[in-house]
Amino acid sequence: MPKIVDWAGRMREVADFVGLGQAELDLVRATAPVVLKHADALTALVYEHFLEFPEARRFFLSEDGEVDQVRLARRKHSLARWLRGSLDFKLDADYPIRVLATGIVHSHPPAHRAHLGSIPSRYMVGTISFVQTALAEVLRLEMDDPEQAMRAASAWNKLLMVQLDILLAGYVTETPTEPRDP
Repeated sequence: MPKIVDWAGRMREVADFVGLGQAELDLVRATAPVVLKHADALTALVYEHFLEFPEARRFFLSEDGEVDQVRLARRKHSLARWLRGSLDFKLDADYPIRVLATGIVHSHPPAHRAHLGSIPSRYMVGTISFVQTALAEVLRLEMDDPEQAMRAASAWNKLLMVQLDILLAGYVTETPTEPRDP
């Protein structure tokens, strides 16, 4: 019988591994005014980037080959909601399940879009990297103290890496290993 994954435990383990603790979460929350001020611009930037690449762009096209503006607006709204939700990130039992559900939605297309296949995991990784870079630039430009901006960007990077692990778990079935004796 396969083992049941302790998603909250896994998330805490990755948080410990990357050094995401309460101090970093406090820094992320302290950036809320700046991040919220730029949330729409950040999400628009992400989707503009997607549309530059034919393999990513195809996920946003209508049957006639044009960008489906309604779908694009929904995706932007969803990404902005995720970004806002990240400000309230918690190392609890509920948060990893919401993130895992996002990964599963991206890796398992709905029936009406099954012909497109899964959104490749490399785009999830690339998106997180793109968001990290964009957030770092926003923090650099908006925060008066460059050292504080760097610390805040580092905290965001750690949080996004924890989320990325759970997002990618929606793509990959991983068999837990038994601990070995030293």
